Amino acid sequence: MTEQVFRLIPATQNFPWGKKGSSSLVAQLADGAGIPDFKIDESKSYAEMWIGTHPNAPTRVHSTRRLLSEHLAAHPELVGELTIKRFGLENGQIPFLFKILSFDKALPVQIHLDKHTEEHMSSEHPMDPNHRSGMALALSNFSTFCGFLPTSQVSEFLSFVPEFASLFSADIIAHFTSVARSPDKSERKAALKDLFSYYAQVDKEEAAAQLKHLVERYQAGKESDEEKIVKSLVLRLHEMYPKDSGIFCAFILDYFDLKPGHAFSVATGEPHAYITGDIIECIATSDNTIPLAFSSPSNLDISTFLSNVAYNPTPGKTLIQPTMFTRGSTHTSGSLLYNPPIDELAVMQVIVAKGGVESHHKLRGPSIDIVVEGEGTVVWADGAKRLGVRKGQVVFIAAGTEVKYSALETALKLYRAFVEVA
Repeated sequence: MTEQVFRLIPATQNFPWGKKGSSSLVAQLADGAGIPDFKIDESKSYAEMWIGTHPNAPTRVHSTRRLLSEHLAAHPELVGELTIKRFGLENGQIPFLFKILSFDKALPVQIHLDKHTEEHMSSEHPMDPNHRSGMALALSNFSTFCGFLPTSQVSEFLSFVPEFASLFSADIIAHFTSVARSPDKSERKAALKDLFSYYAQVDKEEAAAQLKHLVERYQAGKESDEEKIVKSLVLRLHEMYPKDSGIFCAFILDYFDLKPGHAFSVATGEPHAYITGDIIECIATSDNTIPLAFSSPSNLDISTFLSNVAYNPTPGKTLIQPTMFTRGSTHTSGSLLYNPPIDELAVMQVIVAKGGVESHHKLRGPSIDIVVEGEGTVVWADGAKRLGVRKGQVVFIAAGTEVKYSALETALKLYRAFVEVA
């Protein structure tokens, strides 16, 4: 009989925005994950760890080195008939991609496409025919762009930041400021669309020149009171991407800081760029992104970005409120469930106190654990089987498997990504 619980070998990605060497959480976890011949190189960026069946960085079964997708194709009961039918899965795929990200440089300003658009585009270009909605969960202090600022705030920046205003025609500014505080949401969205589309297509040399003036003014301490809230962000981004016109996104996109344990979802079409931090990202299985800024010019696809961006100026981002998966759970003990409005995925934070036990009932879909602190055991089959786990190790749990987590000499902390089907 095929084992219901078994270790996996994840893959790492060395994108340039990743933290270097052992300062990266990805490198720290990879060091304990059992990746063949892995050794931390202090000069290398370790940006992302991928756990799933996506072919761009596929996971393998630890005991056999076989691709996880091949193993699941041979044993579909591990995924579960309900999950396979619900999401139309083929060839041993699972519906979510589980990631750890560790970065000290902003990722590209980007959007993800909806499933219909990606299916259409994949018929013309190499692309995953699936949407990429997902969620981000902070493991450390985490800063990010996500969504648009309220139009009233953008209007203020147009009034008090001459370098930003110089990017637009007088007509665009006049119309935008005239409706920025309108009670008519559709009118505000239309004006934001016009403004942002103009910005996205502005001459890059002109934008770079204005950015130079802006940075010099801020470095000289000549910002207005209205600019103080954004000055440090602009200077941080300039250190990361000198001359990149994407820095002006600080005056259009919503920015916020998250503490560990805070989480939010990213909808299709929602512009975003993670800036610094360590996070869990769990997404519907896809690697499609449409970048606008903070990326090489050859990667940019401005027309597709503008055709699919969702204009929704809001006064802040609504965080995912975790709920108790097991009774009495808190942010420091037990099992908390982060359940975004995305059918393919959810994530649990599981913390087991030293010498303690945490029991999880059966889930109808498959799940994947990654241990981020401590060591312990996973027990299943009514206590007849157990697997020792420690920091960095990754475990697959089959659909319909009840498990118990126990901690040894220290507390055990892990994250469990899963899909639940009705």
